Amino acid sequence: MAAKLNFSGKPRSELIGYATPMVAHPGDAVSFMISTEANEYDATLVRLIHGDNNPEGPGFKSETIDGFGQTLKGRQQNTYPGSFIVITGETNINVSDGFTIQAWIRATKPEHENYQGVLAQNSDSSGFGLYVDPNGCIALRLVRDNKITEVATNHPIQERQWYFVVCTYDAASGNAMVMQRQAGKWPNPDADCERSVSVLEGSFAWANAPITIASGGLQAAAETAPRYCFNGKIENPRLFSRSLTLEEVEHLFSDGSPQEIPDLSGAWDFSKTPANSTEIIDISGNELTGTVVNFPMRGLTGHNWTGRVFSRKEAPDQYGSIHFHDDDLEDTGWDADFEWSIPSDLKSGIYAAHLSSDDEEDFVPFIISDKKAKAKIAYLVPTMTYLAYANERVLFAGVDFSGLTNIPIVVNPYDRYLGEHTELGGSIYDVHSDGSGICYSTARRPIVNMRPNHRHWVHSCPRKLPFDLYLVDWLEQKNFEYDVITDHDLHHRGEDLLRQYDVIMTGSHPEYWTSQMLDGIDGYLDHGGRLMYLGGNGFYWVTAVDPERDHIIEVRRGYAGSRAWPSHVGELELASTGEVGGIWRHLGRPPNALVGVGFAAQGWDLKTPGYKRLPASFDPKVDFIFSGIGEDEMIGDFGLVMSGAAGDELDRVDFELGTPPQTMRLATSQGMHSAYYLMAHEDQLVSMPTINGTNNENVRADMVYFETQKGGGVFSVGSINWLGSLSHNDYDNNVSRITENVLREFTRSSE
Repeated sequence: MAAKLNFSGKPRSELIGYATPMVAHPGDAVSFMISTEANEYDATLVRLIHGDNNPEGPGFKSETIDGFGQTLKGRQQNTYPGSFIVITGETNINVSDGFTIQAWIRATKPEHENYQGVLAQNSDSSGFGLYVDPNGCIALRLVRDNKITEVATNHPIQERQWYFVVCTYDAASGNAMVMQRQAGKWPNPDADCERSVSVLEGSFAWANAPITIASGGLQAAAETAPRYCFNGKIENPRLFSRSLTLEEVEHLFSDGSPQEIPDLSGAWDFSKTPANSTEIIDISGNELTGTVVNFPMRGLTGHNWTGRVFSRKEAPDQYGSIHFHDDDLEDTGWDADFEWSIPSDLKSGIYAAHLSSDDEEDFVPFIISDKKAKAKIAYLVPTMTYLAYANERVLFAGVDFSGLTNIPIVVNPYDRYLGEHTELGGSIYDVHSDGSGICYSTARRPIVNMRPNHRHWVHSCPRKLPFDLYLVDWLEQKNFEYDVITDHDLHHRGEDLLRQYDVIMTGSHPEYWTSQMLDGIDGYLDHGGRLMYLGGNGFYWVTAVDPERDHIIEVRRGYAGSRAWPSHVGELELASTGEVGGIWRHLGRPPNALVGVGFAAQGWDLKTPGYKRLPASFDPKVDFIFSGIGEDEMIGDFGLVMSGAAGDELDRVDFELGTPPQTMRLATSQGMHSAYYLMAHEDQLVSMPTINGTNNENVRADMVYFETQKGGGVFSVGSINWLGSLSHNDYDNNVSRITENVLREFTRSSE
C-alpha cells in the first residue's frame, strides 16, 4: 500500500548544482556545475555553520567569504543516464555480405515501453542490431534510409532467466533468422523459439557508426547519450561478418570458442579486465576495445555459474556478465559555470556556493579539509555516508512507511524535485528501475539531500550533513579551535592523518567505512589517540572507493544487516577492490570492538527519550565526564530532533561482539523507548514478538567510556540524535556539558 505523501512548501523551480571535487584542500580549484531555468543568478561563497531553521534552535548560520561574488547567466544542462559499452575508432568492419550477432542475456525488464539494445551499430538512418522488443521478444532490426525491417521471435522471454540469443542475416539470399534458447540444467522447449524469414532486397545499409552493447546506439545530443538501453545482464556478446550456419550456432550454444569460427569480427569477454575497469577487451584479434559508460554493476555471475565457487578470483570465466540499467549514472557531464581557487590560509570547514535568483536559492556544498594540522581537535566529517545516502528516493518506492513512525511524513521541496528528476540517480538505499539494488553512488551530480536546510521525510528534521552542522555550530559557540577532515582524507592517508590530532570527533552517523579507514582509526587508537564517537550506527557497512575514480563509492549489501536490498548469491565481492561486502560485524571487525558499542535498534517517534545514569557513572575515574551533572539528572530528554538525545539509530554494549572488557557503561536509554523502536535485523535469530522498545532490553542507546594503551581513550554516546541536543537552552544543558567535559579532558590529557 502506498503512503499518502504530504509536500511542504512550493515546488522548486530549477536552480541546482554540484561542486567537484566534493572534498578539496587549500590551493585546489573547485568547479561548480549549475543548471537553472532562471535567466541569471547570483553566486556567493559561504562557510556553513548551522542549517536548521527550527525556531527552537539558533537558526540558520553561515559566514560569507569575502572577495567572491558574481552574477552569472543561467542555462539548463542535460543528464543522460543509462549504462552501456561503446566501441569507437576504427570499427569499419565489413558486414555488407551479412552478419551474425550472438550473446547470453538475462533480461530484468523484458517487457518495456521501448526496445532494448543487446548489440547494435546504428546511425540515424541506417544500421543493424539485436534487441529485446517492447513485448519481450528477441528481434533483429535492419535499417536503410530510415526504414526499419524487423524480424522477431514473437515469443516473449521470461524475466530473470538466462537465454542464448542470436540473429543472422545473409545479404545474398535475403534470409534473416532470430533465435532464443533458455539456459539451464533442464531443457525448456516452451521457452525456445527460432524464426527465419526472407527480407526484401535493400533492407539493410551498413552504418559507419560506433558499435554499442546494451544500447541501440547513441543519441545525437551527446557521445555519452544512449538510446534503447538494456536492463539486465549481458555476457560474451559476439559479432561475425557473415551469416553463421546452424552447426556454428550450436557450437556457440555449447560454449565453444568463438575464435574457432571464421569471420569473427568482435568478441567481448567481460572477465578479461578487472571488474572496476572501464575497458572491455576484444578477444577476436581485431582490437575493437570497448569503453564502459555510466558504471553498470560488474564482476557478476554468468550463465555458466555452477554455484560451487563464490569468488571471481577462483573462476573468472563464471563471472563474465555485466548488469546494465537504463538509470545508471556515473557523471552528469555538466559543464562548469564558474570556478574558485581556495586560498591557502582559508579555515577548513563545510562550505557552499550560495546561488540565488528572483524566486529560488540553492546551497551547493563542498568540504575544505586540512592536509596539515592547525589545531589539536579534528572533526571527521562522514563523506562516505553522505554519498551512500545521496539522493535517497525510498520515499517514492510506493511503500507505506506510516507504520514506522507517529510523525507526519512530509516531503521536502528538494525531495519533491528529486522525485521529478529521476535522471539524477538514487542512493544505495534505492533500487534501479528493474528492481535490482543500486550498489554505486557518485558525487558528480546534484545531491539534493546534502543541503544545509534539507529536512528528512522520515521525521521532518535534519539528517546527515545538516545534522552534522549541529556540531560545527557547537564548536564555534564554545570557541574550540578545530580542523575539519573527511572520510575521503582518512581513506587516502590513514593513520598519518589522524596522528596529528589529540582528539578525533565523529559526526552523527559515520556508517560507511572502507578497510583503509578502519586501519587508520585502529592504528590511531593503538598509539594513544582519543576518539569521541558522537553518533549511532557507525562503522557498519563495508565500503569501497573506486581506485581510479574518487567520486564513486561501492557497497554490496550481503545477506544480513538492516538493508534495502539483498546481494545476489555469489555476488558479494566488491568490483572496486575485490573485498567481500556486507557489514563489518560479519567480517570480524564489529564496531563494538572499536568504539565499545554497535548498532542495536532504530526508530522514529514524536518523543525520544534521554539517558539515565548507571552505577558506573559514579566511579571517580569518570568524574571528569559528569562534572556539573546531577546524580538523578536525566541526560538529553530534549533536543531539536524528536525532542530527545537517544533516538533514531541506537548502539549498545555487547561483550560477545567485542566490546572491550574495560568498557564502562555509564548511561542508557534502556526501557524508555516506544514500540516504534525495533531491534536490529542481524540480532533477530528467530522470529519473535519481543523486538521493540517496550519488550526488548537490547533496544537501547548506551553511553560508554574506556581507556586504551598509551593514555588513549574512547567516549561513545550510541545515538544519532546526540548532536541535536547540543544547542538546547542556549547551549547550557547536560548534553552540551558532557560533550565539553570529555573534549576538554581529552585535549588536556595530551599536554
